[in-house]
Amino acid sequence: MSPRIAEHMTWHQWHHAVDGVMVHPSNGEAWKHFNGVHPYFSAESRNVHLGFCTDRFNPFGSFAAPYSCWPVILTVYNLPPGIYIRLEFMFLSMVIPGPSSPGQNIDIYLWSLIDEFIQLWSSRALTYDISRKQNFVMRAALIWTINDFPAYGMVSGWSTHGKLACPYCMENIKAFTLTNRGKASFFYYHRHFLPLNHRYRKNINYFFVGRVENDVAPPCLSSEELHDVVSEYSDIVFGLQSSKQKFPGFGLTHNWVKWSIFWELSYWKTNILYHNLDIMHIEKNMFENMFNTVMDVKGKTKDNIKARLDLMLFCNRKNMELVCDGSRVAKPRASFVLEKNT
Repeated sequence: MSPRIAEHMTWHQWHHAVDGVMVHPSNGEAWKHFNGVHPYFSAESRNVHLGFCTDRFNPFGSFAAPYSCWPVILTVYNLPPGIYIRLEFMFLSMVIPGPSSPGQNIDIYLWSLIDEFIQLWSSRALTYDISRKQNFVMRAALIWTINDFPAYGMVSGWSTHGKLACPYCMENIKAFTLTNRGKASFFYYHRHFLPLNHRYRKNINYFFVGRVENDVAPPCLSSEELHDVVSEYSDIVFGLQSSKQKFPGFGLTHNWVKWSIFWELSYWKTNILYHNLDIMHIEKNMFENMFNTVMDVKGKTKDNIKARLDLMLFCNRKNMELVCDGSRVAKPRASFVLEKNT
């Protein structure tokens, strides 16, 4: 009912990438693919493209007793980028209560929201456009979700823990467990994505001792292929025991824990981008870990004793190996650590 906002709802149709630089989600391949598959939806520029995001927060503050509350927020991507990220255009559609995380049972709470998505796609809604002073039949589609990595696993149905954590590489990943840290590591796996003639592929000292990488990146499943795969994992019963139910081969050949409720949307299988990672968490976690490591912050650096012990097992970096002097163990200063006078 606001003339200015109603006019902005068609902004995405007329503004394109500037010199090849993406300025709006509508410039992306996923948006264009969706509109190409559903031309009857894209024909009406006022039809609404929605984004879904959720994350945990403690409403009582960080110093209070642990409490896991999950707000679910919808974003309207039709609007210009300077508008759709404003607070008044981020719609709180529901709040999933605590005190503990819903885990994979989050689908139970999302049913009512999914029902509305289905209605807005199939039944549509008669809407008045005050900027054109006319009625039109509006449809709405959820084009993707935005979450941090743990929440990614909750909404996608692919567990983001363990050796098969990557939801794109899936079972094709070559993770291994660090001997001293006891954590899953993807240390040398990134070399798969390099060009076949890249010099890092043949480096047998600085990555994995004696190992030349000849494998290529794993194929990315198409929308139809992924839909066929997840169709095999729809028998889970939600409730208190849902986290204890495991499909055969879990953690070995797959990491599926459920059939995600988002597959109930008839158009979901036509997407090429289902879930996005929240860049805020990536920036914060990556920056803090890199900063603490480069600055050699005591107690926070990732370049610790256990890391050096694992480095001795897997790499050939003599200048970084621990030096034993009687009962004392010295950690040589790494070349990447900044000096105080730099």
